[in-house]
Amino acid sequence: MKNLLKKLFFYFLLFTGMILSTSHLGDNYMGISDEEGYLLAIGICCLMAFFLEYFFPKFKN
Repeated sequence: MKNLLKKLFFYFLLFTGMILSTSHLGDNYMGISDEEGYLLAIGICCLMAFFLEYFFPKFKN
């Protein structure tokens, strides 16, 4: 059960990071304003956390 919750959390980080990072691309095409770039920064942080804590240790084993 603990492993399932941990896996769900890391995949939540992955999908959140992907959605927030790609939403920054909507500025030029859909007219969504993101002047501060905070969505991109949070998305990159989520993706970094996923890769450093879940993907790389699984890849090494």
